[in-house]
Amino acid sequence: MSQTKGDDGKADSQSQARQNHILGLSTDGLAGLSVDEITGNKTAITMIMHYYRILVEENTSLKNDLNTARTYVAGYAAKKVNSGIGATLLLVANVCIGFGVNLLTSQQTAAGSATLIPGLVLAAVGTYFTTKDS
Repeated sequence: MSQTKGDDGKADSQSQARQNHILGLSTDGLAGLSVDEITGNKTAITMIMHYYRILVEENTSLKNDLNTARTYVAGYAAKKVNSGIGATLLLVANVCIGFGVNLLTSQQTAAGSATLIPGLVLAAVGTYFTTKDS
């Protein structure tokens, strides 16, 4: 039974510690003031409200910074995907253009044109994706 009381005492102290915090701030000493100093003291209450307003403004500023950072991350992710698509298309375009020029110089005009023209189109599309703003 003594262990149970000890456990309950520990649980009670943890519960009390949780109750002494609001938004992660200790209610035992808000803005450097104890509860006894705040009670009935208009100046102390004004100081607490000022302190709370500062915390709310800082929280709003941090939320705005976080949203800005998330926007940048989303933009960079989209740019990375577009650059990857563009690089792949440009690689395929270079191979097609190389084969097309090789076939054209070996007097195979139809096959060379059939390879060169799609290669040029792929190069244009790849350049578009590489330089595309998201």
